[in-house]
Amino acid sequence: MFTLASNPLSGTFTVRPVCKATDRLIIRELFRKEFYGDDMLQSYPDEGLWEIYDSMEPGGEDAYGAFMVYHHDHLLFLLEVHPPVMMGLPPELSRAGTVGIFCFYNSLLESMNLAALKCCIGCLLELPSVDRVLTTLAYSVPGDPKISLLERSGFKRLSKSPDQASVYCCTAKSFPLLSNTGSLSHSLSD
Repeated sequence: MFTLASNPLSGTFTVRPVCKATDRLIIRELFRKEFYGDDMLQSYPDEGLWEIYDSMEPGGEDAYGAFMVYHHDHLLFLLEVHPPVMMGLPPELSRAGTVGIFCFYNSLLESMNLAALKCCIGCLLELPSVDRVLTTLAYSVPGDPKISLLERSGFKRLSKSPDQASVYCCTAKSFPLLSNTGSLSHSLSD
């Protein structure tokens, strides 16, 4: 199971699996922000949302699941870790050793997002079964803070056709800490 560690360079981060019983309002709000932005009158429907989380129960040896990422007690983002085939990626990108992620940020202006994302990606890339992390951005514009977060975390954009989402990839070679030091030094924080 994916566990987040504390990186001494970036502060204390914790991760916990989503609890459907207690996190429903938080997750619904994160999805509302992701898909509807500042429109406070629009709500994200429950239909289909909880079925996704029912199929993502964390456990076992894999990293898959939905996780709440915190800096101290402040929620930064929801991190979903999927098999790439569940993300609608082309089959040629779904090779062994690949995981896919989606991040749903509490606020894109949060100063600790970058450090927390780097810590999450570093921990995923240190798992023996993971050698690359993919994510997609369907609706992005130049200057989008999500693109900046991804690129500063070591993600590189793969080629994109006009009718598809942008796909970004991070490997140990492109990840800043692993490529410079050979290993991400950390200790468990939870």
